[in-house]
Amino acid sequence: MKKNKYLNGILPMILINFSIGSVYCWTLFKEDIIKYTGFDKPVVEWCFSLAIFFLGMSAAFGGKIVEKDVKRSSLITFIMFTSGWLITGLGIQFKNPVITVLGFGVIQGIGLGFGYITPVKTLMIWLDKNKGFAAGLSIAGFALAGVLANPMIAYLLERIPVYTVFYILAGIYGLSIFIAYLLIYRPEVTETRGELGEKFKIKEIIFTGKFILLWLLFFFNIFCGLALISQEKQIYNIIGVTSITSVVIYCSVSAILNLLGRLSTASLQDKLKHKHVPYYLMASVSLIVCFTASFKSEMLTETLLMMWVVNFFFGCGFSCLPNILHQHYRIDQLSTVHGLTLSAWAIAGLAGNQFALYIINNYNLHTLYFCLGVIYTVELLILLVWSKTAFKKRAD
Repeated sequence: MKKNKYLNGILPMILINFSIGSVYCWTLFKEDIIKYTGFDKPVVEWCFSLAIFFLGMSAAFGGKIVEKDVKRSSLITFIMFTSGWLITGLGIQFKNPVITVLGFGVIQGIGLGFGYITPVKTLMIWLDKNKGFAAGLSIAGFALAGVLANPMIAYLLERIPVYTVFYILAGIYGLSIFIAYLLIYRPEVTETRGELGEKFKIKEIIFTGKFILLWLLFFFNIFCGLALISQEKQIYNIIGVTSITSVVIYCSVSAILNLLGRLSTASLQDKLKHKHVPYYLMASVSLIVCFTASFKSEMLTETLLMMWVVNFFFGCGFSCLPNILHQHYRIDQLSTVHGLTLSAWAIAGLAGNQFALYIINNYNLHTLYFCLGVIYTVELLILLVWSKTAFKKRAD
């Protein structure tokens, strides 16, 4: 059968991201897991933190595998992600915190990392004329999972034990990723533009000022986004929203805006000469809404506005990154460089979640929002320095 972009590029991307994006639904599971197992709260918090950490680190070290063989990386995604959900279900059913953390945090996390970077370059090659849109479409699929899965998971949790939900979702997601593995295909491509040689070494990337500053930009945006996403349900509860229906609606709106942020800003990149321009908007607007919410931290309207705006630009940070990297490196190096940059996600996954939990438990929402506003201000300053450093290097 003749290969085409819809069957062998877009559909596998949708199937993979529909599955792995469910990691952001963890906030809906936490209370049910604690109630059934009696785990201490830090146990379920570390499940999410480690999942994001291993996502970033497996992407960083797995970039070369994705570069060489996209079929192999999709098979690794299927094995690790599916077994991770099954093992998590077993850990919960038998009330074993070690197995639960190992299943969701480590094994599933590795599957997330390979699954995240597998479709991006593939789709950018299939949609060569619209690389920004292609990257946005791929990474938007990751956000789409939250839109679709939030109501489904809430429905299941109200009717069956929490561990059974993990078994059911392991079957659904496992089937989706396996079909993607059978279908995915990446065309050959040659491109001469780029700063690195054909046989480049990792240190040629990570020890440059341009890469370090971009890494910090990415880190701070993820740090702030995860600080809110990981505690979203708890924040709503603190300000008086206790209805599960309302919480699911608010979380679903966040997920939809995250999706729109990924797709719209990445598509905008195709019309821009400098691909990093959406990052200016991302940092500026995010710092404004965080500082505003910090002065009315108990008000629902201000909290929702901040949560939804930050989620929108949190998606922008992810989806605009591949095309920024493409502007500075060749596409045949993209998965490797993209994976290395995602190590920022790994560290932020540990730091952002735990930071928000500490602030909420020991201080208040005002302090949390104000701190995030300060971090976004630092991010904007780094962006100004990065743009001068990066484009001076390209001009040289």
